[in-house]
Amino acid sequence: MVSGESDDDRPIVRTNRTTSQKRQRSPTERTATLLDLDVTDCPICFHPLTIPIFQCDNGHIVCSTCCEKLSQKCATCSLPTLSRNRAMERVIELLRVPCPNAGCSVVVSFSETSAHVNHCPFTQRTCPFSSCDFTCSFKDLCKHSVTEHSIAAPSVDGVSFSLSMFKCGTVMRLLISVAKRIILKERTTEGEGEGEVVVVEWFDMPDGRIFYACCIGPGTDKFSYCIRFR
Repeated sequence: MVSGESDDDRPIVRTNRTTSQKRQRSPTERTATLLDLDVTDCPICFHPLTIPIFQCDNGHIVCSTCCEKLSQKCATCSLPTLSRNRAMERVIELLRVPCPNAGCSVVVSFSETSAHVNHCPFTQRTCPFSSCDFTCSFKDLCKHSVTEHSIAAPSVDGVSFSLSMFKCGTVMRLLISVAKRIILKERTTEGEGEGEVVVVEWFDMPDGRIFYACCIGPGTDKFSYCIRFR
């Protein structure tokens, strides 16, 4: 203390705790409802926004894919889109939405919606047979294939439909002389609607035999099996 100063001469400093400290909220203190999910779509490609999200100085947002395609130039005002929109990224990160498929009760994070729909057994799929344009949920696809497209074929037990179960990673031998088409259903430990369906058809033509193979199932976007003829 400097000589001559009293306690009453010291400066008084007051701190406002309400502004210097972040207010703690309980998880259930505030909730909200998003009335229109279109605000979470990229305004350029209209696909759901994914992190990172970019913006220009005027606040126009764009997804990372479109940002790269447009050479980081805003499609609305032509300003550079170099800044991250952290607030919108946080909203996308915390947002939870129900599966859009009828019959599915799963709630997923917004960023995982596309991945879930791709594997959801309630997603609508087109019948794998070349001559059929019927559409149904994947969990009903095997039943439709057997009911509408199986061909009666002889077997050791009398007459059976050309439906066989297989385990992924094992060798499956098909007798193509028995029928004109075979339906293969993957054997899994999940529910009845799970597991891929593989359809093999063949057609006798004047110049030889044509084979057609198709694989359909949750998350499948290409044929991932190997077929060898002997």
